[in-house]
Amino acid sequence: MSRFDFYNSQGLRIDGRRNYELKNFESSLTTTSNFNNFSRNSQSNTTYLQMGQNKILVNIDGPKEPTNANRSRIDQDKAVLDININVTKFSKVNRQVSTNSNNLPDKQTQEWEFEIQKLFEKIIILETYPKSVINVSVTVLQQDGGILASIINCVSIALMNDSIQVYDIVSACSVGIVDQKHYLLDLNHLEEQFLTSGTIAIIGNSSLQNIEDANVCLLSLKDIFPLDLLDGFMMIGIKGCNTLKEIMVKQVKDMNINKLIEIQ
Repeated sequence: MSRFDFYNSQGLRIDGRRNYELKNFESSLTTTSNFNNFSRNSQSNTTYLQMGQNKILVNIDGPKEPTNANRSRIDQDKAVLDININVTKFSKVNRQVSTNSNNLPDKQTQEWEFEIQKLFEKIIILETYPKSVINVSVTVLQQDGGILASIINCVSIALMNDSIQVYDIVSACSVGIVDQKHYLLDLNHLEEQFLTSGTIAIIGNSSLQNIEDANVCLLSLKDIFPLDLLDGFMMIGIKGCNTLKEIMVKQVKDMNINKLIEIQ
């Protein structure tokens, strides 16, 4: 199998999946509580997501009163959302010596922070939490393609675990185009490295009958490709997102049922 053969004669990809098959999806919740104080700030939830070989941690701090340093950003009518992404140096498949001595976010990480913040500012009902701040901290422990989609899915699950009010759940998936005619769903690192690809996210369920009626809330393309491929690209992505939403809702329900059992 050469580097340009993305699936073999049996139709299997490098990691053994079919063209439209999603990666394994697992999530879990860790809760630390102080039962001497039943206020919201006495509880801390950390959501862990493994999507294939992507491993993400998300911690949500808030809604809470802004610190003195952030009081200038306070909004009287709604909460202020902050997204911070920390990509660990050991997370990449190809590890290189970092030239960033200040540990500042690189350009790619800053783009992810911007896209995710703009996305969830429209998804979270921020008007429910006026004069407050919601800090979302993301830690990327391991990445193997489709990392933007994995972060979005983990943040979406974390918001539900923390009972933050949202309009609906957001699910995201990456899609790649092979030879300008075939599509691969939920890309791994090698596929993402060599294919024209992008990430699509939807809110709630979207119909596959008419793409114009789909609830697409994010479309991030890494490359330029012919417009006549866009409908197929979005159709495959929406189908994957619909499947992921069902998996995410079930896992959130299971996690919170287990949390109630542990408390009792």
